[in-house]
Amino acid sequence: MSWWDFGEHSGFVGDDLALFRITCAFCNESGKFQLIDRHQRKSTQGKTLNFDVFKCDNCGNPIMIFWSASTHGGVPRTHDFKTLPWALNTTTFPEHWPKDVGRYWMQARRSLEGKSWDAASVMARSAIQLIMRYQEAQGDNLKQEIDDLAKKGILPPIMKEWSHEVRLLGNDSAHPTPGDKGSDEKDAKDVVEFLGVLLNTTYDLPHQIAQYRGRKGKP
Repeated sequence: MSWWDFGEHSGFVGDDLALFRITCAFCNESGKFQLIDRHQRKSTQGKTLNFDVFKCDNCGNPIMIFWSASTHGGVPRTHDFKTLPWALNTTTFPEHWPKDVGRYWMQARRSLEGKSWDAASVMARSAIQLIMRYQEAQGDNLKQEIDDLAKKGILPPIMKEWSHEVRLLGNDSAHPTPGDKGSDEKDAKDVVEFLGVLLNTTYDLPHQIAQYRGRKGKP
């Protein structure tokens, strides 16, 4: 793997940097930037690496964006980017996720960042149940929905086991009883990490496969 491969295999649609996707690391405003400096490196194969410095129109702070577009001949072209510094708080989620799923995931991540362990567990549980329902899981509750998807082969055995762990932890936080200790830091982080794995399996991998087929001209 080389930096010259950046943006070739996955990324965002289009061969130009989409500023509306960029969030200022200082004020969390998105898409409000002015280019103040640009450096480029080009390979003999026509690949360009861009090192751009922008100024945020909202707070005036600079941000460096490293980005590159693909050189493959497939349609659509793609590009990817990295920012420095990056936002310390979670402000966005991938565009190919359902918006409501992304909203719950983002709240789970923000709860971790704010050290609200119970809230992180509850939001992760809600996101997982929503993912199950997008997969047309049948059942009167999350336990039955998890078992239904596992029975259909949509949810692998290890994911079924983890899903039930998340369900139980989320239930404890959502339906507390006097004296409960609630979720601890490690449990909350593990739950949100599992949610990320489930999102990757359900949405990210199919999206990457679709991009691959687009590059190869396959239906």
